[in-house]
Amino acid sequence: MAYTLPAARQSPITLADYLDHINATVDTADTDSVLASADALSALNGDADLLVDHLNQELADLASWQNGNPYMGPSLLLGHGENFSVRANIWLPPARMSLHEEQTLHSYEVPHDHTFSFLTVGHFGPGYETTIWEYDPHTVTGVPGEHVELRLLEHTDLPRGKVMYYRAGRDIHTQHHPPALSVSLNLLIHRQDDPHAQQRFFDTDGGRLTGNTPSPATRSHQILCDLAGHLGDQRTAPLLEHLATTHPSPAVRASALENSVRVLGPDAEPVLLQAADDPHPAVHGPARNALDSGTGNDRQVKATR
Repeated sequence: MAYTLPAARQSPITLADYLDHINATVDTADTDSVLASADALSALNGDADLLVDHLNQELADLASWQNGNPYMGPSLLLGHGENFSVRANIWLPPARMSLHEEQTLHSYEVPHDHTFSFLTVGHFGPGYETTIWEYDPHTVTGVPGEHVELRLLEHTDLPRGKVMYYRAGRDIHTQHHPPALSVSLNLLIHRQDDPHAQQRFFDTDGGRLTGNTPSPATRSHQILCDLAGHLGDQRTAPLLEHLATTHPSPAVRASALENSVRVLGPDAEPVLLQAADDPHPAVHGPARNALDSGTGNDRQVKATR
């Protein structure tokens, strides 16, 4: 489950010292090692000038403003190392933004998981409240609308100084609006085992999956398959067929299948028959539908996106 961690009172440390500490002492592949670094995050949290110093540096050099920041919304990338990054999340109260902005930038009131594990600490302001569930990702295929067994863990908050840990692909939470502008600091642990993991969104009242966000790696491979399907020649088909059967991401296998059929036309039946035995419904569903619909150039396959 998501953890609330007791963090001993520490003398403040600078961002540079914190990054050095994580690089030198934390094994990002070891959860216990990450959890043991909670005191260091608390020490960084004690640096009252942390955000002001960072913002002043950015203001002085607007040309480099948040270069390399891959995160949506008001998230400031503060630093990074091997397999981790440090960011500050700014949480705005509802009076500051429209409903669309809230859902796009913060996912307020939208239950979701994360593709990375992370430590977080309340840094400024009253903090947000959050409701947390957990689920077993191995029981979910990732098809929107499917049933998901959820277990409610707690309703809690993130005031200044409180440290929490969230597990990648297991903890679901929904943030509720803070009463005033608030900031949290995060140590994000980037997954190396599954670069194609998808962030998932849930209907916790109905116990259902409502959608997925492809990882950057998945989306780029889907785009490559789409381009190959429209621009490829006879040499392209076996390459797409190979991806349709071997790629670790079901979404990419589905895209490779769709574009294999586009390239092969009436000769697509063998690849469809092979894809019909794929373990994931995003692949075998379109393949079986195409086989049932007939043969020839009229056959179409639509990948699940």
